[in-house]
Amino acid sequence: MKKTFGALMMIFLVLSAMPFTVFADEQIDVPVLEEVSFDHAVIRGDFSSTKFEYDLLLDSSGENPTLKSYKVSEGSDIFFEPKNVNGEKSIEIEVRKDKITTNYSFRYVEYESNINNDNRLSELVCEFGEVYPKINDKDTSYSLYIPNDMTEMRLSAVTKDVNATCDVPSTIMLNADQSLKFEVTVTASNGETRLYTFNVKRLDKDTQQVKQEMQSEDFTSLVKGELFHQKPEFKIIIICGVAGIAVIIIAVILLKRLMIKTYDDEETEFFDY
Repeated sequence: MKKTFGALMMIFLVLSAMPFTVFADEQIDVPVLEEVSFDHAVIRGDFSSTKFEYDLLLDSSGENPTLKSYKVSEGSDIFFEPKNVNGEKSIEIEVRKDKITTNYSFRYVEYESNINNDNRLSELVCEFGEVYPKINDKDTSYSLYIPNDMTEMRLSAVTKDVNATCDVPSTIMLNADQSLKFEVTVTASNGETRLYTFNVKRLDKDTQQVKQEMQSEDFTSLVKGELFHQKPEFKIIIICGVAGIAVIIIAVILLKRLMIKTYDDEETEFFDY
């Protein structure tokens, strides 16, 4: 009897624990956007990680909003994408961890449409990539640095003027180690266009290394230190070169001093008197 009772108790305990075990196994770490702010725009109302649609109030500058600062849940990646669907403009932010994604939408409201010739590009966004040098109002040719193992580039672009449009490929497939060149066209609201060229180059880092670097609190740039003129080897070469030139100059000066005559050819020798 005691054995039977003990067996029944054991079965009861196992069955009681099963729902909690299953629930624990099914818990999912959902990636979220914890904080966000924009240049040239403010969010209407308070931001919450559990609210996914917002109105974005643009300032009077007439410039497109760009991502100013953000904070995502630990281990998550972020992708920023401006969209224009039938004249409805918005910024879409995707937060991803592993294969789970959470999407936030910020819809433009209360901005003025006007016709002008502003066809400047403000920003090109590439997931795990970086444009160098930073896009400015003068240059139209840039380098885009990506991880050395990347085979698919996700792209989006932001025009300077909120009324301008941009033709940029959303995805570009690559072969392993392939580098290429692609173009982006910005069209002003009056129809004038400007063509930008981007040369894709490979970093000396793979995607996992880039992700870890971008998630660090002191992250500033993927390219910093990667370019040859920024590497320690280049600095050593420059220092050695300068030192070598200095040694040559000193040697020449000393040699000239040694070759200077210490007497006058026309001077009479003392013992000739």
